[in-house]
Amino acid sequence: MRTPSTTHRVWRRTLAATLPLLAAVLSAQSLPPESLPLDSLAAFRPVGANWKLASDLTGDPRRDKTLAATEGTGLLVCNPGKEKETRTHLITTWEHGDLQLDLEFLLTPGSNSGVYLQGRYEVQLFDSWGVKEPKPADAGGIYHRWDATRGAGQEAFDGIAPRANASRAPGLWQKLHVEFQAPRFDATGKKTRNARFTKVVLNGFTLHENVEISGPTRSSLANDEKPLGPLMIQGDHGPIALRSLAVKRYTSSGPLAVSGLSYKLYAGNYSSVGSYDTEKPKAEGALDRFTHAAIEKSGRFALAISGSIEAPRAGAYRFSADSSGATRLLIDGNPAIIPLERGGQPGIITLTAGKHAFRLDLVHSVNSRPILDLTAEGPGIAPHLVTVREANAPPAPAKKGAAAARKSAPTKKLLVEPTDRVLLQRGFVPFHPRKRLYAASVGSPAGVHFAYDFETGTILRAWRGSFVDAQAMWEGRGNDQTAVATGPALTFHDKPTLALIEQAAVGDWPDQPEALWSSRGYVIEADGTPVFLSRLAEIDVRDRIAATTDSRGLTRTLELKGKLPSWSTWVLLAESTSITPQPGGAGWIVGDREWFIDWPATAAHRPVVRHVNGKQQLAVALNAGNLEKPITYSILW
Repeated sequence: MRTPSTTHRVWRRTLAATLPLLAAVLSAQSLPPESLPLDSLAAFRPVGANWKLASDLTGDPRRDKTLAATEGTGLLVCNPGKEKETRTHLITTWEHGDLQLDLEFLLTPGSNSGVYLQGRYEVQLFDSWGVKEPKPADAGGIYHRWDATRGAGQEAFDGIAPRANASRAPGLWQKLHVEFQAPRFDATGKKTRNARFTKVVLNGFTLHENVEISGPTRSSLANDEKPLGPLMIQGDHGPIALRSLAVKRYTSSGPLAVSGLSYKLYAGNYSSVGSYDTEKPKAEGALDRFTHAAIEKSGRFALAISGSIEAPRAGAYRFSADSSGATRLLIDGNPAIIPLERGGQPGIITLTAGKHAFRLDLVHSVNSRPILDLTAEGPGIAPHLVTVREANAPPAPAKKGAAAARKSAPTKKLLVEPTDRVLLQRGFVPFHPRKRLYAASVGSPAGVHFAYDFETGTILRAWRGSFVDAQAMWEGRGNDQTAVATGPALTFHDKPTLALIEQAAVGDWPDQPEALWSSRGYVIEADGTPVFLSRLAEIDVRDRIAATTDSRGLTRTLELKGKLPSWSTWVLLAESTSITPQPGGAGWIVGDREWFIDWPATAAHRPVVRHVNGKQQLAVALNAGNLEKPITYSILW
């Protein structure tokens, strides 16, 4: 028998040997895309004078109709101008079929552009800030097709509006992510499948999934359809700045093939992957197809499938699993998927071209239908299922009781929408790294909403569009009990709004509320607007947050009364990597043009930017002269 010290030494050696492999897998979330360097125009066909390389933007793109920039590289800036010959599009020298695209763009007020996959299928880029019901011509929309022969007023067709308006204000950088599948053709050139946008995400919000496009959209580079075409960005409608262009171009290389499949099935309730290896399997044998459905099983079990997997070409491969229990994938004995309590952590592993031995394990420890789908992505190889998804998989086994019925029921949504008054929805608020237990979501009929943390007196998040999904609070037992924002959101910090700082010049902002801080609840105004009440030492705080008069942001008013403590007392307005003044003293630009703070020119308070531990904090120092003067500002994004 091992002594405790011997066991401890073995555990330490095992952990030391395993950690590098775990770190390599866990740190790799996706295969890196190919960045398009913007230090020259070499990746694009010749362009007119409307496109210029630049290093930064100057002026006030939030309000100016033309983009001003400094010389250099790293950005592409387009000002269409008035001359027709200078109003050219940006077109890549290379062509693509299936493509994943990421880019960041910035628009001026009223600007209009678009991204054309294969030069034919447009995702619209438009200044849609403030639009409540977006149409196909708004930001993130799949622009319509056009046929003049359809008759006056009917020329436009097949356009697809985004699920919500996820666009940001002019003068802010926005992020677009597109996953595109090119049309398919047979050997004779006949189209067998339409082009498809499998996913379009704008500023972190999914606007489209699995949307088919029957043909080229209006103003495309060509009206025919082909397996390949260039990427095009419109440059003749309005100013636009671009940066961080990155792509994954998927070629016609075949998927990963598997062969020599065999399995071992272990019956029982196992706690971890591999804990059954010394036992005799209940069943074992060869598999004619890579699917767990080909194996007779029931209840709780462990399954190990082995064989060879063939990489079409050398390079990095990413593997992920959609499964009903702890899942592990070993290739040549090296971890490609690390088991978790439920599922597995996707990972990246480098493979040479050719066959490699693999083992895929599933520990199914729940009384529900088993799931085991393995997905792979490789160099030039689009994500695809390696396992076979059975078209006629057996139904889930019958369950008894109300609890089983709740588990087997499809996921529902319980949307809460303010219509005629402001709504306050108490409930847990998800916020990394933990959900906030003393919080509320506040929604307005204007379509501008926010989440508020009572513990810190802080606005955690703001969003537009739909308000919250309360399904996790009320469906069944409401185990998670979270009110989830359902519109495109902007996330802030979670530090206390008011803090005592011992060393005003160098002291960092506390992560936790002061011991002298307490929430005193809230009062409700006639239209439902809450005013949050709190107290820090001998200072009483009234915190009113409401939609701006134009419904494009939030206005916050802090009223403070009482007596200052001996320590330096501050109000935190924003924290980011950078905070810079807006032109004309109108307020500040927070982060890398992520959102704006508008500050009244006549305000009694004068915020300062504190530089602490690599962060910048926009804050107001309270003193006897300004304590009881309201602090009012607006948050716009």
